[in-house]
Amino acid sequence: MPELPDVEMARRDLKRWLVGTVVTAAFTEDARLSRPASPRAFAPALVGRTFERVERRGKWLRLDLDDGGKVFSHLGMTGGWVRVALGAPVVRFERARIDVVRRQARAGRKAERDRALSVRYVDARRFGRLLAAREDIADWTALGPDPFADGIDMGRFSQALAKGRRAVKEIVMDQRVFAGVGNILATEGLWLARVDPRSPGNALRLPADARAIARGLQRAIARELAGLERCRDGGASSFFVYGRAGQACPRCAARLSSVVLGGRTTVFCRECQVRS
Repeated sequence: MPELPDVEMARRDLKRWLVGTVVTAAFTEDARLSRPASPRAFAPALVGRTFERVERRGKWLRLDLDDGGKVFSHLGMTGGWVRVALGAPVVRFERARIDVVRRQARAGRKAERDRALSVRYVDARRFGRLLAAREDIADWTALGPDPFADGIDMGRFSQALAKGRRAVKEIVMDQRVFAGVGNILATEGLWLARVDPRSPGNALRLPADARAIARGLQRAIARELAGLERCRDGGASSFFVYGRAGQACPRCAARLSSVVLGGRTTVFCRECQVRS
């Protein structure tokens, strides 16, 4: 499932493609995608409007229009946005389309070519969301702070850990604590912090462990963003421990273990991640 770094890359793409453009056409007929709104409301809310900003909070994207309207996008498990030429055939797994034209194109052949374009939302398993609204939706406002966009409030984070009886990994993945942190970032961040993911939050050594986890998460986010940039250039992204159960720990060479926490498989090192 896309996590904070993946959605941040989508935000950067949509900002580059859409900000300053006017919507000439929009289309979706997928009621599952636009739930609870009707897909018929999508095009009238967009056509003729100008995209002013593209924001992200956790795993959600919000595209702001010049009339105060908003378009909310969640990538679900397999969603993503792609740019194609205006009039291009339907893309595989395409669920929605937004055609735009740039209001003031710079002179030059490339600028003219990029003046009109189409962005398509593709989603093989259709767990994503895409809906137009006049106000912020509850799924957006209910999210906690974003560790990349907002930073980490150590006092607030320490309090969340001190009050929690759940495993620390479940607390870190709680979207009310950290918006956008999923299984990958939590697994990598706790390994970097040397904290056993099974440790109850209220058993940790606070605030020292809270600081270590915060640093681990921020490093994991930065590393994954850099990896995604490498993938665009033909390179590959890699993880320290995520998906590597049974292999050697990169830090101490012990065999990595796995356990299910909060319904998600968690890889960790029994030797160098301290359990509280």
